[in-house]
Amino acid sequence: MTDCNEAIRPVHDRMPVLLMPEEYDRWLNGSFEEALTSQERRFPDDLIEIKRTSELWVKRRSPDAEPPTLL
Repeated sequence: MTDCNEAIRPVHDRMPVLLMPEEYDRWLNGSFEEALTSQERRFPDDLIEIKRTSELWVKRRSPDAEPPTLL
């Protein structure tokens, strides 16, 4: 995760690290410091499009539902 860019800011203050194809090899095979550098830079705002939906990411339980049983 990294700090969000301006395109994501209305939704959340953090976002996953997004990579351009030319960055894949450095992310997968580079040094730890190179991976940190990828986390510190911001993905370009103009390459992100947000489409809001009414569907929740997490299905909420009804308040009267039984709690899950741990095995």
